[in-house]
Amino acid sequence: MHFGGLKAVDKLSFEVKEGEIFGLIGPNGAGKTTVFNCITRFYKPTSGDLYFRNKLNEVVHLNDIVVHNIIKEGISRTFQNVEMIWELNVIENLLIAAHTIYRSGFFGHLFNSRLLRQEEIVIRKKAEKILSDLDLIQYAYSYPLGLPYGILKKIELARTLMINPKLIILDEPAAGLNDAETDALAETIMKIRKEYNATIFLVEHDMGLVMDICDT
Repeated sequence: MHFGGLKAVDKLSFEVKEGEIFGLIGPNGAGKTTVFNCITRFYKPTSGDLYFRNKLNEVVHLNDIVVHNIIKEGISRTFQNVEMIWELNVIENLLIAAHTIYRSGFFGHLFNSRLLRQEEIVIRKKAEKILSDLDLIQYAYSYPLGLPYGILKKIELARTLMINPKLIILDEPAAGLNDAETDALAETIMKIRKEYNATIFLVEHDMGLVMDICDT
């Protein structure tokens, strides 16, 4: 990935195996987040190829996928900064994340169809289960503003699970957390890998966390 004369990422090649926790490490400015942005199509790589085995067990060429369809292939991510819809409560933030898995279309939402109502019941139950699994159910109807930073980070993780992801990309998930919160985060990531059969790809500067949980 080149930005004019700046080579942000150059001659990089790696493979993330299904089911593992893979850590990408390096100093600030090394291009780690740029790699994430290429995978999720926020950036169009200057050259090279990205391949992913998707939800249907098909190998797709990510270079050909438009950014708003990456999530449909089974890839979800978090960002360095907490990204919440602050006007919505926690469970509503999770429900918003599930919009790509609705079968009812525009008119179903417009006229509040029976299919839409049935889907909303199922998806709300799914959100409640995820919050319960991650010990967040007590915050379901709280608003994010004012919640502890460690809880917000866990809510972001919970939100990634709404689409049944095959790959979860975490951009510095422990940034801003204290030691106790980082330990709790490590347990949560391990739990997600085991119980949701998700592959985890993370960038992190906390080498204690990286060495504790990463397979590669």
